[in-house]
Amino acid sequence: MDQRDLKRTSRACIAGIVNQAVVVNVTALLFAPFMRLYGFTYVQLGLLTAAGFLAQMCADVSLVFLIDRVSRKKLALFAAALSAAGLLFYGCTPFLFSVDAIYGGIVAATVLFAFAGGMLEIVLSNVADSLPSGRGGASICLLHTAYAWAQVALALVLLAFVALFGAERWNFMVLVLALVPVSVLFLLFGAKFPPREKSAPARASFKPFYLFAVLAVFFGYGTEVVMNQWISAFTASLGGEAGGLIGCAAFALCLGVGGTVYSFVSGKRKDMPLFLLCASALLAAAAYIGAALAPSDLLALAFAALCGVFAGMLSPGAMTAASDFLPRSGGWMLASLAVSQDIGAAVLPSAAGALSEGSSLRTSFLVMSLVPFFAAAALLLMALARAKSGKKRPKFPR
Repeated sequence: MDQRDLKRTSRACIAGIVNQAVVVNVTALLFAPFMRLYGFTYVQLGLLTAAGFLAQMCADVSLVFLIDRVSRKKLALFAAALSAAGLLFYGCTPFLFSVDAIYGGIVAATVLFAFAGGMLEIVLSNVADSLPSGRGGASICLLHTAYAWAQVALALVLLAFVALFGAERWNFMVLVLALVPVSVLFLLFGAKFPPREKSAPARASFKPFYLFAVLAVFFGYGTEVVMNQWISAFTASLGGEAGGLIGCAAFALCLGVGGTVYSFVSGKRKDMPLFLLCASALLAAAAYIGAALAPSDLLALAFAALCGVFAGMLSPGAMTAASDFLPRSGGWMLASLAVSQDIGAAVLPSAAGALSEGSSLRTSFLVMSLVPFFAAAALLLMALARAKSGKKRPKFPR
C-alpha cells in the first residue's frame, strides 16, 4: 500500500469513527429536550441507551463470525448506508409519529443506526489496526481520541443550533447529521483495505489474559458511557438545555485530552500502559465520588467532566493491549471485545437511570463509582497475567 492509498484509507477510518461519535451521542445530547418536549422519564432514557448499545452488541456478535470471512469493504459500505438511513428515519420521527407514540419511533431509529454504527466501528478499527502506521494497535487509541474530539464538535454544533433555532427543531439537525455517514460512503469507495493476515484458531487466544481483557473492556467502557450518557441530564438540571450540551462538550473535551495523553505515553513506554490504566481507573472512581459528594453543583460538574480524562482511555487501552499481546487472533477478537464493551454500555447506564429515578443522579454516581474500581481490578489482572508469561506473546499453532 503506497502513501496515497494509506492516507485515503486512514481518512475513511477516521470518518467512520466520527460517524460513530454521532450515532452514540446524538440521543444523549438530546436527553434534556426529550424530557421537556415528550415527558420521557429517566427509566425511558436509560432503556433508550440500552436499546442502542444492545443493537451495537448484535452487530458485534455477527462480526465475530463474519469479519474474517466476508469482504471488510463490503461490510463497511453496507454499515455506512444503513447508518445514513437510520439517521434520516430518526430525523423524520416527529413527522411520522404522534407525541404519544414518538418514543417507539425513536427507539426503532436508534436500533437501526446503532447497529450500523457498531458494525462500521469494528470493521474500520480492524482495518486501522492492520495499517502500517498502526502496528501494535496504537491506532485503536488514536481512533478513540478522534471520536472524543468529534463528540466535542457535535455538542458545540448542537448547542449553536439550539441557540439559533430552539430545541423543538432538534430533528432538522439530525437530518443534517445524516450527511456524515453519506460522506463515509464516498470515502470508502476510494479506499483500499490491506489484505488480512492469517489468523490463529480462536481457541488459541482463550487464555487468562484475554478473559481479563473482556472484563476490563466491560467495566472500562461502562465507566465512560455512564457519565457520558448522564452528564447532559445532570448539567441540564443546573443550567437548562444549553447547560446540558455544555456539560457534554466539557466531558468530551476531557475525553479527548485523556486519549491524547494515553496515545503519547503508550507510544513511548510499551510496558507502562496497563499500570497507567489501573491508576486512571482509580482516578475515574474518585471523580465519580467527587461528582456525587461535592458540596456545590459547580464543583460536582467539574468532577463529572474531569472523569472523562481518566475514563476515556480504559476500554481502548485494554483493547490495544489485547491486540498487541495477541497479534494473530484475527478480527474476531476485537469484535468479541466489542461485544463485552457494548454489554457494559447497555447494562450499566440503564442501571444508573433506574437508580436516578428512585433517588437522584448524584446517588447514582456514588453507586456507579464501583464500576471503575472493578475495571482497575481487571486491568491489574491483565498486567499480572502478562507478567506471568514473561511478557512474551503466545506462540500460536500454524
